[in-house]
Order: sequence, then C-alpha cells, then structure tokens
Amino acid sequence: MIIKEVLIENYLCYYGIKKFSLSNGLNIILGENGEGKTKFFEALEWLLNGDNDNLDKLVSKKALAEKDNDDSFRVRVEITVEQYQQTKILSKQFTVKKIDDNKCSAGNGVLSGIEESSNGERNPVDGKELLEQIFPSQIRRYSMFKGEEELNIFDNEDALIKLINLFSEAKHYDKYELRGESLKIASEKAVELASKNNTKNQSEYNKIENDINYLQRQKSDKLTFFEEANGNIEKTTKNIQEVEKYINNAEALETINTRIHKIESEISKAESLISENYTTSLFDESWILMNFENIHKEFATKVANLSIERRKIQSDYDKELGIKEGEKRAKLALLKDLVPLPIGTPSKAIMEEMIKDKFCKVCNRPAEEGSEALKFMTDRLKEYLDSQKESIEKEEDPKKVFEFNYINRLVNISTNQEDGLSKLRNINQEIEDLFNFNQARKTDLVELRNKLEKELQERDRIIGNSAIGSEKLSVVLKDYNSWQRDIKRLNQDINSLQSDIDKITIQLNDLKAQKEKIDLTNANNFLINTRNILRDIDKIFKDTKDRKFYEFISLLSKKSNEIFSRINIDAFTGVIDFRLIKTGERLKVKIQLQEENGSIFYSPNQSLLTSMHISVLLAIAELTNEVKEERYPILFDAPTSSFGESKMTEFLNLIYETENQTIILIKDYIAKDENKSLYIKPEFEKVKRNKAFWVRLERPFDEKNLKTINTERIEL
Repeated sequence: MIIKEVLIENYLCYYGIKKFSLSNGLNIILGENGEGKTKFFEALEWLLNGDNDNLDKLVSKKALAEKDNDDSFRVRVEITVEQYQQTKILSKQFTVKKIDDNKCSAGNGVLSGIEESSNGERNPVDGKELLEQIFPSQIRRYSMFKGEEELNIFDNEDALIKLINLFSEAKHYDKYELRGESLKIASEKAVELASKNNTKNQSEYNKIENDINYLQRQKSDKLTFFEEANGNIEKTTKNIQEVEKYINNAEALETINTRIHKIESEISKAESLISENYTTSLFDESWILMNFENIHKEFATKVANLSIERRKIQSDYDKELGIKEGEKRAKLALLKDLVPLPIGTPSKAIMEEMIKDKFCKVCNRPAEEGSEALKFMTDRLKEYLDSQKESIEKEEDPKKVFEFNYINRLVNISTNQEDGLSKLRNINQEIEDLFNFNQARKTDLVELRNKLEKELQERDRIIGNSAIGSEKLSVVLKDYNSWQRDIKRLNQDINSLQSDIDKITIQLNDLKAQKEKIDLTNANNFLINTRNILRDIDKIFKDTKDRKFYEFISLLSKKSNEIFSRINIDAFTGVIDFRLIKTGERLKVKIQLQEENGSIFYSPNQSLLTSMHISVLLAIAELTNEVKEERYPILFDAPTSSFGESKMTEFLNLIYETENQTIILIKDYIAKDENKSLYIKPEFEKVKRNKAFWVRLERPFDEKNLKTINTERIEL
C-alpha cells in the first residue's frame, strides 16, 4: 500500500485545503518547531487511529474566524492510496457550525471510504472496513512513530513476539496447530474413557487424574506468580534506567553495579552454605548418638548371652533327641535280628502256643513258669509285636526347640551396629567441624557485607554527583536503592517459583507416564494407534511453526544488523542481538546491543539506540514485503533528534535506497538568518529524496492570536 496523497482541510493550523502529493520512496517534510510539522503527523494519526472526542478542539481558528455566525464548514483529513493497482480513498471529516467568534459546535466524525474501479467509477464503501483492508490495525502499530522515545516499542518483549507472529510464515500454521491440538485432545479423551470403563483400574485411574488436575492448577498458579514477578522486574528495571539517565558517570555506575551484584551473589552463596538447623543436623543426627556406644555394648552383651543360652538349650535338646534316636535304632537293629528268621522259624501262633504250653518246641525243652526261658520267649514276642506296630505308624519329625531365628536376627543387628561404631566415634569431630565451618562462613559474610556497604556508599556518591537537582536527590536515592532491593527480592522469588514449577513438572510427567501405562493396558489398539498418530501430527505442526518463527528471527537479525552498520558508518555500532527469553511457558524476544565478544553494551547513547530501533523497523518493513508481498508506509516524526547533521544526511540517504515508502518529518536543515527569517540550509541538497516539502506558518501572523495562524506547504 502506497499513500499517493494527503489532504488536510481546516485541521488546526492547516487552514483551507492543503494537499501533499507523495511518492513511493523517501518523502521528507521539513518544519521548524511550532510551524505545523507535528500537526501533519497528528492529522494522519487522527484519521487512522483517533477517536471522536473533543472534535471542536481540532478546528482551525482562522477558518472559524472567517465565517459568520451559523455558517457551517467541514474539517477533513483524507488519504488517497494505491493498493494492488487500485485507487482507494479514506476520509474522516465532521461538520462545524459557528456559534460566535470563539465557539462552535462539531458534528459527529464520519469515517468513509471510496474504491475506484478499473473504469474510473468511484464506489462508496464502509470506512472502517476499508481502513482495515488498506492499513490493518496490527500493522499501524509498527508504522507510526512520534519522537525518539516511541521508537523503542521493543522494550516490551511481547511487542516483538506479536510482530513476528504477524509477519512470519509461522502464522500460517496457526489454524493447523489449532486443528491438530483439537484432534489430539479428542483422541486422548477417547482413550481416557476406555480406561475409565475398565472397573479394574477405575479407582487408580481416577486418583491419578485427580492428582494431575491438582498439580496442573498448582503449576498454573505458580506460572501466574512467575509472570507477575517478571512484569514487576521489567517495570522496576525501567524505573532504575530512567533514574540512571541523570547520572553523569553511567559507566562508573554500571561497573559498581556489577561489583555489587557479584558481592550479593557471594553473600547468597555463603548464606546457603551455613547450616544452623542444629535440631536436625546436630541433635537428631549427632548429639543423640553420642552415648550410643555404651548402649550398644550392653545390647551386644545381652545378645551374646542369649546366643550362648540358645546354643546350650539346642545342644541339650539335640542330645536327648540323639538318645531317643539311638534307642529307636537299637530296636530296629533288634527287630532286624528277629524278623529275618530262617525258614521254619516258629510263627507268631507257634510262639504263642509254646508260651501257653510252657515248652520250647524248637529246642525241645520245658519252659516252666518263672523260668528265664519262658520270660525270654514272652519278652521277644512283645518286642516283636511292638516293632511291628512302630513300623506301621508314620514316623513324625521331631519338634523344633526354636521355631524362629529371632536371636540370630538380633545377632545380625548387633554385628551391623558394630560396623557403624567407627562413624559414631567421629561425632565429636564432625560437630566441631560443622561449628568451625559455619563460623568461617560467618566471618566471610561479615567481610562481604562490609565490602558491600562500601560499594553501596560509592554508588550513592556517584548518584549524588548526578545532574538532578539537590531537592530531588534524596528521593532519587531512596527510590533507587529501594528498587535495587526489589529487584533482588523479585529475582529470589523467580528462582523459587521456577524451582517449584520444575518439581511440579517432574511430578506431572511421572503421573502422566502412570496414566499412559494404564491406557496402554485398557484401551484397544485402534484407539491407542489413532491417538499416537494425532499426537505426532500435532507435534509436526507445532515444530514447523516454531521453525518458521526462529527462521524469521534469524532473518530479522541479519537484515537489522546490515541496516544498522550502514547507518553508523565510521562509528561504533556493536551488534543487535535478538535474545529469546522463556519465562515459565511464555516466550519473549528482547533486543539489546552487544559487543563483538558477546558481552552486553551497557548505557549506549541515544543516537545509537535510535539507530538500532530504526534499523529493526526498516528490516521489518522489508520482510513484510517478502513475507506478505505487501508494503506499508512508515511515518516518523522527529525520530533522529540525537543525530548530528552529517549522520542525519547519511541516514536519509540510506532510507532513500530502501524500497519502502517512508515519510519523515524533521526540523533539521532549517535555520534563521540575521533577520530571524527561516531558510533551508544548502546541506539539504546533499540529501537524496523522492519528494520534499517545507511546512511553515504563513507570514505575517500574530503569535498571540490563533486566528491568524495558517500553515502553508511548499514543495521543494
């Protein structure tokens, strides 16, 4: 889009109709302060971004004065643009009715549009829609800048992120990313439903889900606090930087701030090394064990005695068991002598018969009552019957005298404790070492805090020698030191929050892994495979978008530095660094100047900062054409006040070489002769441009009467 013409009618100092025919390329509007230069900018700003409040304040006093009471006239700002080889007109106007010499009533501001067809016909269109069509609001934000301070739009890291998302190819993947995310979530819900329907794991699954939801809420809260802390750091840092503008020796201040931060870091480290939680570290872990060795000896003695007694009881039992076993074996041996009798040995019935008859029919001898022979036969018969009975009965295992090994376990405990006694014997030394270590760190802290105090005093001295008045010095010092403390506290909060977020993330990942395991068990293969495919698709969309984002950053960095070096020929430039910063889950881009070795270039002068900001803006303008195949004009009002005349000429000649339409309003190259008449310096002839205008108040005029003010336009 190219602005072909700007028309201003009865807007403040622009009495009547003033037309500015502009060119594609560099358009320069010269004007001394108070001559109408800034009002040109404000007129376009009202057309493109302004509201309809206090319209009576925008009326040309000269136009009002020349009208009769009840007469009406209009106030209008209009641009004619060319976009895609089509002419379009955007106009904003309102009607003014004069009441008396100093009063008027203003109608409603109306934004209207006209599109010109190929055959020359002009068709009215909705003004708001046309404005967004020719000059989208998100682009206008990065196209109009009033003064050097407004150039620094990238102090806000979010601004650059929005700009990159707007112009990079990454934005084309937004719809795919949203769709991929939607499908992934739907597939995950289907898998979750299948898992929940499995009553076997339902209780465990529900618990895991509840834990995940709880931790996600915790993480979200932590991230919110994290962002708030970062925002407060940004605000506080800006306050500090604003104060430091008034300090004469900025480099000395930066040096001493670096030393202060280093000392504070050493103090924090020393404080973290001191462990004075004596209740836990000394009493619970050390002092309470000081007399344990005596207790252990008593315990070991009792365990040893129990062990001896156990072994004695076991030994006696084993002997008794051995005797019984011996008797059994004797009986068996005897039985073995009796059972395997030779053929013809009397049977049980024969034995009973012989005992009854009291006569041994084997040896053919009598066995009278009371005789040894009869007793022998009776005993052998009894033993035989008993042995036969025992052989039939199932043998039982002997009963154990000690069913469990409790005493052996006690012995093992005693042995293990014996191994640890060597450590206990060193408790006294460990306690002493801990006290000595803490005392040494306390000594270090005293030295560091004394050193810090001296550095703080030196910083106060530097600030005290600043350019600000003495009446503000005490307030500045108080605020400055308070902000420094705030920064330190906020950084500690951020570190703590980040640690909490990391821990929660680990817990969430573990729970999700458990949930995933149940899902794989309960859901069917089709659902699992579908979910995995959609996860991969979602990741591809996200990764591609991120890649396009980083590619744009890289390209923007390259182009910005190319322009930056050309603006600052034969001067120190450094390198524009686009630093990606991730705070929590939020990505930001910060622009800063670096030296060639990568160290940050602190406290650059305003000229260098202006060069950096303009370089980035021009690079964005070029990339806009490459990415969107569309160009948009850039409008600057006094963007280079800090430039010298020589550098200003080089800068304008550089802008001339770019392909973008640029409108620059400056007061440079205008001077006053001995009669205080304005004239354009001959040096302006060295400036390459496509179009140039000189806006100045029509002479003569009454400097105390706005009714005499009219800005005239002179094309150069």
